[in-house]
Amino acid sequence: MKVYLATSGTYSSYRVHGVYARREDAEAYEFSENVDEYELLESPQEVRSWHRLFWYPDNPEGEYEREGFFMGPYKTRNPDEMMPVRMDYDGRWERVEHRWKGGYGDRGSGVLEVQGWDIERVRKVFGELRAEWLNCKALGMVWDPRDTKWTPGEVDA
Repeated sequence: MKVYLATSGTYSSYRVHGVYARREDAEAYEFSENVDEYELLESPQEVRSWHRLFWYPDNPEGEYEREGFFMGPYKTRNPDEMMPVRMDYDGRWERVEHRWKGGYGDRGSGVLEVQGWDIERVRKVFGELRAEWLNCKALGMVWDPRDTKWTPGEVDA
């Protein structure tokens, strides 16, 4: 079942004026500036840990020391398994997402970000993507950090 919230304002002035079973009623409320639609839950929302792993192909692997912008030198790891964040669980335990963020500054080739509910699946997908990246590099392909894609390298005739 859907419910409709008659709301107004933004940020600190955001206010919910009422919760309605019908959109027309929420829209008809005199002080409503917006109507937000939600699915009514039949039970408490399950919360689980969302795991995140980052890999910087240009940085050393394992633990190493680097210079911090404000705090001076500190130890870090590559790949870096960040502390999991607690999130609303969507029921898809096998869900894993990945993306390349383009390179800039000291990130050179960019960063691979892999995330998901199951840390073992996150590690597996990361391992496959890392192997593919290293294989393309070994084959002489050229990585474009802005477009985050490989192109064939020059061939000697």
